Amino acid sequence: MDGVLIVDKPSGWTSHDVVAKVRNITRIKKVGHTGTLDPFATGVLPLTLGKATRLTNYLLNSNKAYRGVIRFGYATTTFDVEGDPVGPELSPELERQRVEEIFRNYVGEVQQTVPLYSAKKIRGKPMYAYARKGVVLDTTSKKVMIHSIDLVGIEGAEVEFELRCAAGTYARSLAHDVGRDYGCGAHLLRLRRIQSGEFPLEKAISLSDGTDFHSREYLLEKAIPMRELLSELPAVVLSDADRARVVHGMDLNLLTSAWEAPEYRLLAESGDLVALARRLQSFMSPVAQPVRWVRVHPHIILQDPL
Repeated sequence: MDGVLIVDKPSGWTSHDVVAKVRNITRIKKVGHTGTLDPFATGVLPLTLGKATRLTNYLLNSNKAYRGVIRFGYATTTFDVEGDPVGPELSPELERQRVEEIFRNYVGEVQQTVPLYSAKKIRGKPMYAYARKGVVLDTTSKKVMIHSIDLVGIEGAEVEFELRCAAGTYARSLAHDVGRDYGCGAHLLRLRRIQSGEFPLEKAISLSDGTDFHSREYLLEKAIPMRELLSELPAVVLSDADRARVVHGMDLNLLTSAWEAPEYRLLAESGDLVALARRLQSFMSPVAQPVRWVRVHPHIILQDPL
């Protein structure tokens, strides 16, 4: 089976735990995930199966959406509930308007504090490896894109929020930075990913579904085939001759009405996904506009040569 299986990751599991579980049940050697979730976090974790693992890095860069809770009153060493408290615990009386104002400051392209306990590499090693040995590193930051932060509700010192952002954004860093700006410290108490790219929570299967989950047939039945992936990209159906050229990595001249698109899905006549291709250049065609000739290069090939 080649495709994507969407799992609702439970709290306490690492993303690699889920990959290992699915690999063991399906007996598929190639299984990958498209975006790490911290062990305490839950929600959408898309897994790529078989040849779809060639899309793993591609899907890693998709936008994400989260629902979470920030606990105001003290920061932690990890910026989340699993860390040790930094400073005394406070019980602030939160003002909705002020929280919303701080949230607005973090919409758009912003500099975000990178957690010391993170996988970001410094001198070839992840930052958490230094932190676990007590090595103190200088605070580092990175540019991220946050599309929106909506305040859902306030209960005591806890603020529920919904976040939509680009890949690479740290929700726990957002909690830490917002708490710093508010003046009382804060950390991420709970986090649930509700969407990853084109995959919503509603399509995810739970690891607690019961004995059916432990069935290979059940998992393969729930997997999304590759022909249904990346539907936002224009599709071009290939002739058998063009398909043969693509699977050998050759460029193609295609007649298409989607000539302005930077990328295309290249499909076999059966509808199966053959490759993803990048546009190299466009040419005027002798037929009526807006149809044009487009020269493309296959940068991800998903079918093997015959």
